[in-house]
Amino acid sequence: MSIERFGLDPDSKLGLSNDDVVTLTAKDFGLETMSKTGRLIQAIEQWSRGNSNNKGQEPQWFVEEGCKCEILRTTGGGWQKGRFRIRLEFIPDDPNSFFNLPPEEDKPQSLLDDLRSELDVK
Repeated sequence: MSIERFGLDPDSKLGLSNDDVVTLTAKDFGLETMSKTGRLIQAIEQWSRGNSNNKGQEPQWFVEEGCKCEILRTTGGGWQKGRFRIRLEFIPDDPNSFFNLPPEEDKPQSLLDDLRSELDVK
């Protein structure tokens, strides 16, 4: 499983690598309170398939507040406090039709053109 699939890019400013260390407040997803990010991803995948008997604090990962944690990145910087949150994201194949946007060729050249057409000014 690629970490890029989860938006974890070790070259990005906020991205994490498989070897970064995370500490959690509970033994969620059947993990110890301290483990590597790569192991956390594996545990979440296993849990999502129903292959885990763990009954920890997993529901809090799906709410706005998320799960408090600390991260120690292999790139340095010491322990960083934050939170993990899992969310479902829908990405439409055709955003224009999904959001009822006009096709690009039907859009006015500028906001003034749009205003002129509404006011019928030339």
